[in-house]
Amino acid sequence: MTKPRPNLFVSIVTRVVVCVVVLGAGILVAVVLTATGPTAARVEGGAAAAKIRVLRAPRIPVARRWTGYGTIRSLDTATIPSEVVSTVDSIPGDIEAGVAVEAGRLIAELRPFDFLEQLAVIDEQRSEVDAEIDRLKTESEILVRRREIAARELEIITEDLARVRSAADRGAAVEREVDSVEQRLLAARRAVVGLDELGSLLPVRRAAADARRDGLLASRRLAEEQVDRCTVVAPFDGVLSDLLVGIGEQVAVGSPIARIVGPDRLELVLRIPASCRGRVVPGDRVVIRRTVTADPIDAVIARVSPIDDATTRTMTVYVEIDGSDGRIVPGLFVSGTVHEADRQVRSVVPRRSIRHQRVLLVEDERIRSMPVEPLFGFDRTVDESGLEDRQWMVLAEPLPENARIVLDASRSLPEGILIESRLVGEDSDSEETGP
Repeated sequence: MTKPRPNLFVSIVTRVVVCVVVLGAGILVAVVLTATGPTAARVEGGAAAAKIRVLRAPRIPVARRWTGYGTIRSLDTATIPSEVVSTVDSIPGDIEAGVAVEAGRLIAELRPFDFLEQLAVIDEQRSEVDAEIDRLKTESEILVRRREIAARELEIITEDLARVRSAADRGAAVEREVDSVEQRLLAARRAVVGLDELGSLLPVRRAAADARRDGLLASRRLAEEQVDRCTVVAPFDGVLSDLLVGIGEQVAVGSPIARIVGPDRLELVLRIPASCRGRVVPGDRVVIRRTVTADPIDAVIARVSPIDDATTRTMTVYVEIDGSDGRIVPGLFVSGTVHEADRQVRSVVPRRSIRHQRVLLVEDERIRSMPVEPLFGFDRTVDESGLEDRQWMVLAEPLPENARIVLDASRSLPEGILIESRLVGEDSDSEETGP
């Protein structure tokens, strides 16, 4: 049987004593630190409250807005084509891209030699036809006189035949004399018939000659038009944006010679969300911005496209703009905000009062965070607010009646914290302080 070691009891007692001493020392240090620590200042009535400026959120009638983007184009633009097959003969020295031109200003001269030669040939052919018409006129006059003579001759022979037959009946003439006169009568009748036939053909020949003459006149007018088309001029007042040919260059029918743009009558092809279909109509106001800092340009919708773009889920509206002041030019990419004509009463708040899609409401002098859905913003002062802020947001859902919101949402204010609110418009000498 194993005997217990004599120092086991002493070891256990020693350990217990050490633990008690250490624990007692710790308690003593805690008591000393608590007794000697500074006393926190106390405010009569509870914790100190932060002084915060608040705003009673106004409700005003506002028009919903839709923002889109588009490119400016000119309503007066043309690519001047060649209307003939020819060669560029000359271009005025002051005609180049960027030059302002008036309607009728010479742009280029094409070589008209072929068409001038065609005119000369037509004139010769017309002279021949005119001579033929004059000859037919003379033949007609002569034929009339020959017809009169033949008719008189026929009349005389008819009378002579009557006398010979009367003499034959009395026995004073033989049958051979009667036959001879009858033959003369037949010859006279054939002559009259032949002249009548010639007379009936003359109008046909004259009509054919007149038709050839009219055809030559039409060909001459066309040739003259071709000569005129060799002179290329500006169709309207504008600016020459491109000169596409050079001297000596061959051009065909339809070949572009120059492009001209009228900078005064402009149009914005604006694409906005398709969800506003039926809400946006011609006559609605549009605010156009070239850049964020540029002065806005007011215009109205002129037309609305009946077709939506399924790819981008947008619809197109056309906005006519007066570009005479030179602030915008064709080809410029801009943003446009459409203002609906229908105005609804909605809650508006300063842009600075929204943070992370939430506003801070003040209820019973305590902070409550509330989620909001901004619809759109606008840039102007709201007289009902008493603020000079120009950046405001319109909320999709109205705030509670007479709701007070913290003006500056950048303040770190935990929900439920007690504050001391100061309404905008009241005594605002007191500066805001942190909690």
